[in-house]
Amino acid sequence: MDLHVVNGFLGSGKTTAIINAIRWLSARGVRTGVITNDKGRHLVDTAYISGEGVPVAEVPGGCFRCNAGDFQTRIEALQRDVQPDALFAESVGSCVDLVGPVLLPLVESRDHGAMRVTYSVFVDVRLLRRRLLGLPLPFSDNISYIFDQQLAEGDLLVLNKVDLLAPDEGDEFFDLASRRFPDKTLLLQSSLTPDGVAPWLTALAEGPALPPALELDYGPYIAGAAEMAWLDEQVRFTPCDGQGQGYLRHFVELLLGSLREAGGPVAHLKLHICSAEGGGKLSFTALDDPNWHADLPATLSGPITCTINARVQMDADSLRAIVERALAEALVGAGVAYHATGATAFAPTVPR
Repeated sequence: MDLHVVNGFLGSGKTTAIINAIRWLSARGVRTGVITNDKGRHLVDTAYISGEGVPVAEVPGGCFRCNAGDFQTRIEALQRDVQPDALFAESVGSCVDLVGPVLLPLVESRDHGAMRVTYSVFVDVRLLRRRLLGLPLPFSDNISYIFDQQLAEGDLLVLNKVDLLAPDEGDEFFDLASRRFPDKTLLLQSSLTPDGVAPWLTALAEGPALPPALELDYGPYIAGAAEMAWLDEQVRFTPCDGQGQGYLRHFVELLLGSLREAGGPVAHLKLHICSAEGGGKLSFTALDDPNWHADLPATLSGPITCTINARVQMDADSLRAIVERALAEALVGAGVAYHATGATAFAPTVPR
């Protein structure tokens, strides 16, 4: 079995790439599975991948490093129950320092040849382009340190979302990246289709060796983790007019506007939508155009279940208040009653 561990900063497009990799491999008769990972409990990615009919397990409540035992248990369970040829493991996007504490011991603890492990790091080309040009990221220095160290740890860097660069920026960007990372394998990629991820799968099939363990300064890493608030919530409501997408659009616009006014950079806002007409996933980062874009059915009637994952640089109580206020204004303000699980908002605990 091949275990493909995928890391990269929040919102870098890892889940979309994994979904399309699975589609590409399944069309060729390859059995696949996925392990998702997050510090929260209601995971949008698990719901989204499960909707594809893919066997999925999750490691919630902390990163793979902090839950290395759970991670290995999920690997063994999927090997036993699904027997995948390829197993993708998507790390939470604020984690780094996986190779030394987790992956190298995992390989060493197995019989030689029983499992091949690869490690890829995804990065949003817009964030990396700013970094390469000496422009500030929208996050604090400590959070930016996590971003930089993720790039330092990976030998295979997937420069993702190239479709969001201007037509005249691609060659210049790749030249800058190649000069900045001369000893790494770089892939310029859009992960929106199965064919788009085929070069990445080819690189994985060639069996890149795991990189050496990272020497990480845990001081700024811990500080950066503490500066990020995480919020998870699940909301159910039933619009009487079939215009569920309109209510969701209003909620997202209110939420993003309030976060901008509060000065809270959005690392990643994800919503998973389920309704009678189908559903889908919405995804926003600090660099996304504020104009609405939705991969959802045009009509959404009830009952609708919306799972919300928000990862924002601000304190947890402020994030909870902003989300609850946006929900109330978008739904109750329009005469639509809703039931919510109650937001779980927190700053991640100190990494172990």
